[in-house]
Amino acid sequence: MSHASTVRQPLVLMYHGVGRRPAHQDPFCLFVPPDTLHRQLRGLLDRGWTPLTLGRYLRGDFPRRSVLVTFDDGYQAMLDEGLPVLRDLGFPATAFVLSGVLGGTSTWMAEMPDEPLLDAEGVRALADAGLDVECHGWDHSDLVNADAGTLARNLLDAAAVLADITGKRARAFAYPYGTHDAAARRAVAEAGFELAFSVHDRAGRYAIPRVDINATENDATFRLKTWRGYPVIRRLSGAVPSLRPAVHSLIGRAHRP
Repeated sequence: MSHASTVRQPLVLMYHGVGRRPAHQDPFCLFVPPDTLHRQLRGLLDRGWTPLTLGRYLRGDFPRRSVLVTFDDGYQAMLDEGLPVLRDLGFPATAFVLSGVLGGTSTWMAEMPDEPLLDAEGVRALADAGLDVECHGWDHSDLVNADAGTLARNLLDAAAVLADITGKRARAFAYPYGTHDAAARRAVAEAGFELAFSVHDRAGRYAIPRVDINATENDATFRLKTWRGYPVIRRLSGAVPSLRPAVHSLIGRAHRP
């Protein structure tokens, strides 16, 4: 990224799945209904936001109100229900996939272990559709305090498998769980990635924070999360645990069956 982009960073949104899941099947609120995703992204366009490809983000080639939309984990539903929304709106996006569990399920979450993941053909289909398909590791291992073998598998091996599928070297990495430490950030850089995304914790170009969007968002909370001042509110809520529920009680949550 250019120096200019470090001064006025684009908004980076983090989604996971796209689809309708009842609360008992999705206890972590990861799946946003496709009509909700459409409304959220359409709203960004209507309010003058410029959606970015990863390449444009990396070049620093963007106006002030710019947004990079990302999707983590590589669920099959991203291809089935997310891609049609993006195509309808002409909205670019970046998908972070797990190279070592392609065609498997979300076994890293004991509470919802059976959600299908994209296989290699599905990953290739996302790339062929114009999405930037990037690296989320091998098997969703937490890289904090990881040994050298775990880092190599989740960075070098995962990137190699992904390159074989897409024909392109991965440029970006997203930390599973959003967690990282100095050793993980150093390993990401040494593996040749140009940048990496965390969730809330910022630590230079190898831990760029994102704003999480989940199934509990209503129109008001989505507007709040896309407000430039939201990261400040998020940091304050970490210091004052009662703040976030108080805000949600005021502006509500999306209904989940």
